[in-house]
Amino acid sequence: MISSDSPSINDGYDAWFTSLTGFPPHPWQSEVASESRCIDRLLRIPTGFGKTAGTVLSWVWHRAMQNDERWPLRIVFCLPMRVLVEQTEIAIRGWLERAGLINTVGLHVLMGGVEAQPWALDPERPAILVGTQDMLLSRALNRGYGAARGRWPMEYGLLNVDTLWVMDEVQIMGVGLATSVQLAAFRNAEQRAGRMPRATACWWMSATLQPRWLETVDFEAEARVLAGDLVSIPAALRVGGLWEVSKSVDHEPSVATPDEVAQLAAARHQVGALSLVVVNTVRRAIEVREALARRYAPKGKRPAGDAPELCLVHSRFRGAERARWAKEFLSREAQRGTAGRIIIATQVIEAGVDISAQLLITDLAPWPSLVQRFGRVARYVGETGTIVVVGPPPADDKAALPYNAANLAASAAAIARLRQQGLDGAPRGLEAFEDHLRADHPEILAGLYPYEPGQVFRRTDLDELFDTTPDLSGSDLDISVFIRAGEERDVSVFWRTVDEDRIPGRALAPRREELCPVPVHELREWFKKFKNPDDRPLVLDYIDGVWQRRSPERIVPGMTVLVASRLGGYDLSLGWSPNSAQANAVVAPVVAQDLFTQTAEVEDSDDLSIAPWKSIASHGREARDLVRTIAGELGLSADLVACLELAARWHDAGKAHDVFQRAIRDAARVADGMLDRRDLAKAPDNAWVRPSPYPDRPGFRHELVSTLMLFEVLRRTQADHPALLGGAFEVLAAIGMKADAVAPEDVIAPAHPLARELVALTTEEFDLVAWLVCTHHGKVRTSWSSTVLDQDKGHGGIHGVTDGDHIAALALVTTTDEVANLPRTELSLGLAALGIGTRYGRSWTERASLLAERVGCFQLAWLEAILRTADVRSSMLSTKDPLL
Repeated sequence: MISSDSPSINDGYDAWFTSLTGFPPHPWQSEVASESRCIDRLLRIPTGFGKTAGTVLSWVWHRAMQNDERWPLRIVFCLPMRVLVEQTEIAIRGWLERAGLINTVGLHVLMGGVEAQPWALDPERPAILVGTQDMLLSRALNRGYGAARGRWPMEYGLLNVDTLWVMDEVQIMGVGLATSVQLAAFRNAEQRAGRMPRATACWWMSATLQPRWLETVDFEAEARVLAGDLVSIPAALRVGGLWEVSKSVDHEPSVATPDEVAQLAAARHQVGALSLVVVNTVRRAIEVREALARRYAPKGKRPAGDAPELCLVHSRFRGAERARWAKEFLSREAQRGTAGRIIIATQVIEAGVDISAQLLITDLAPWPSLVQRFGRVARYVGETGTIVVVGPPPADDKAALPYNAANLAASAAAIARLRQQGLDGAPRGLEAFEDHLRADHPEILAGLYPYEPGQVFRRTDLDELFDTTPDLSGSDLDISVFIRAGEERDVSVFWRTVDEDRIPGRALAPRREELCPVPVHELREWFKKFKNPDDRPLVLDYIDGVWQRRSPERIVPGMTVLVASRLGGYDLSLGWSPNSAQANAVVAPVVAQDLFTQTAEVEDSDDLSIAPWKSIASHGREARDLVRTIAGELGLSADLVACLELAARWHDAGKAHDVFQRAIRDAARVADGMLDRRDLAKAPDNAWVRPSPYPDRPGFRHELVSTLMLFEVLRRTQADHPALLGGAFEVLAAIGMKADAVAPEDVIAPAHPLARELVALTTEEFDLVAWLVCTHHGKVRTSWSSTVLDQDKGHGGIHGVTDGDHIAALALVTTTDEVANLPRTELSLGLAALGIGTRYGRSWTERASLLAERVGCFQLAWLEAILRTADVRSSMLSTKDPLL
């Protein structure tokens, strides 16, 4: 029974844990929580022994209850399937509420292309992120599925620094497991090199975890060390409670077809009981469900009164339908009718589902999957259950899909060996069986748990992915091979009423509850039957910010895809079912058309500039103050804080450019007395030119202007500064080139307060400040080149900025909080050229590369995230500007 009193830290971990969960912790859970440091770990814990509670609540205890800074500020709970995410979120939310922490610890869900909350805006706050491996690993690789490109580096930095990763159910993660291991290797290497400001750890866990799975090319030695400290339950403690349940195991190889499986389920089901049928594919699950429906309700007749309720569970349902499952039938508390219930499911039932069936009928599957399925039977103390494995070992790999024939043959042999030894499918029997194999037949155990990732993520891949610049076609490096193997790579589909002759505008955005995961290859195949070009799927164009029809062959994993509801493809009781009889029926949208909300940011959006009137100097001061607050909470060094504060004061200097200032309508300026101000950073919503604020320079990026201003001010103050030409004179002389001279009238006195701050910086500090200023929207980073929009306009510039552009005199805040005026500045794009330049020395690309090498890609992106957070949060302030 869960206590109604708020748990206290003074009662100790075990009492606190019990008050939240209603059960005392298992010894292994107390052991994990007793560790003072958070380091990489392996956990092999049987199904039903509370892996989620044992890991999440250990972190909550240390980081949220005790504010122990030796533990990371964030925990990421990564799961292989969407269904598991929803169930895990519900459990964690309940624990946080009972602990009185729901308003202290952020809880965020990342799945299916839509995020519930802007989690990245609170880098100094404890947070729990629960999501699928697709959404989380793609973000850890700097290519976040479903996120705007500009947000990729911010989330990349926060997920790779000061974060505890918990990889749950690793036995079904495929290549994603290897990617998580390689990322851990690279983070650990950065930590050893002193390039990680705060530690990150990773825990891998499963009921069937094998330490050798983690022996990747860059983690082999570390994996062997972790294997020696494996968290598991020793034989001496396997007594009482769940260790005493029994589950008989039979194999019926002659039962194979959906009709035969349905017949067996109907014959074995007991009135009033819960029976579970688990098959290996969505199509087979639908066929078994329909066969059972025919058996209990022949065509044209209603089900008899003694017919059990039939429930279908697979991963291809919308969130709206899945949300009802836990309450209706997929939880321990769900009530059953007098006839009982038969749940027909796919692999999604293997983990994270708290149900206890009396009967399990399962397709032959790989041994790790069978062990997980066995865990859905007789799950509670004092129960007994029956397990029947159906189907013969397949003749070839095609017949074994989605698995392979060798793995299924090994499982069939293991079942026979298990029965020969007089063991069953309960935790004690399975642990004893594996102990026996580990001691006497390690080759058989290895055959039951094979793992060979097809693609291994390497350091060169990590370095390449740090640059988020797309090619001229808008394409990126394909990371899907590091996320999931084979064709099981999903897009998120939602259905709305779409007119054939009208494309939805930017205001259309999906809600989480209407998204349905669909394998990208199935969606492409389904669309082949539609010949009308107006029936093509729609995706949001990143550049223009509108929904556009796209060829099905150009749909790639991670996209959010809009399908016209008139085309069908979805059934409320069957889910995504393009081959069913109901496939052509109109799909009822989850939400009404008038509930559209604003969608993600797009390439030339300056939505953060929509705010009460604010000058560039005052916004810089407020961003500086927030940087100081956030950095103080995170305990950054004084040198890093100084660089961040300087970048915050400079970051929007480029908004003084005429292109930006012309985007604010004169009529609005006149109405509010702002006509003569050419230093505005913010303006109200009704003040902006619509629909595009920069018609002559589409894609204009003020942060590039700010960066160029930094370089030009330093050049005009001290051209031979080590960060500029100081280290380039000899190289230029060797190749017969001469450094550009600064005209006497352009020289800025070294005593100028703003210039003096730049001159005082080291080369690395200056490059870091420039990087932070340049990247504070995540859209201009390592590579500077003309975009498609630049080429269409033919102005020869980069991101809407051209050589020779002028910035009028501008006021900025100094380090002493005074306001100083910068003189008029002429911009040069010389940094964009490769090699050594005669104006600024090293190119921008070389600077970015060396900075990432010295500071570390993870730390650099993390620092980006801190400045960006301060910018966003200061942009939300409604304070009055004393300078206006």
